[in-house]
Amino acid sequence: MIGSRTAGALAVVTMAAALVGCAPDSSLTAEPAPAAITVGAGQAPDLAVLAEIYAGVLRGTGSPVDTAPGLAQGQDFAALDDGTVTLVPGYTGPLLQRLQPGATVVDPDDVFEELNRSLPQGLSVSDYGMAEQPGAGESDEATEPAANVVPLMRSGVLTTAQVKALNVVAGELTSAELAEMSEAVRRGGLSPGQAAGEWLAQR
Repeated sequence: MIGSRTAGALAVVTMAAALVGCAPDSSLTAEPAPAAITVGAGQAPDLAVLAEIYAGVLRGTGSPVDTAPGLAQGQDFAALDDGTVTLVPGYTGPLLQRLQPGATVVDPDDVFEELNRSLPQGLSVSDYGMAEQPGAGESDEATEPAANVVPLMRSGVLTTAQVKALNVVAGELTSAELAEMSEAVRRGGLSPGQAAGEWLAQR
């Protein structure tokens, strides 16, 4: 009788040990969910299209992404500062002129370098694109600074993979494509999301 009880107890202990071995290791924490991102944009059609393109490529990195179009002029910096938006599309020359009125640099690399130096703490930009602001460069003024597409963002929020995704846009979007999409949106033929979706589908 005693032997039977002992054997039964051993069986229970063995089963418990097996169950413990199968249980998930509580010391291993799950991967954190991707942080939500909000892409803001000014009211111009080109900025709305760029915001939708950025949102599309960032969704491809696994993060939930919303857009906040229609920011009033000058509201972008405040929205970035208070965290309402994560990033906004802009143009190197106009951004530099806002931060450093009277800046005289005009070459794309010089404008980008000076813009980086002028950014307030907490804001940063990734690579500027080959696409330029629609209408930029049409003036005969040789002193007009380069106006290349660039994402302005809150520092340290996006992952390396997300910044690389934005840089892909910088290397592929052309001035002609941006101007064509912006004009289609302005005329009401496409929404910003439709224009961006068609462009992304061709990548």
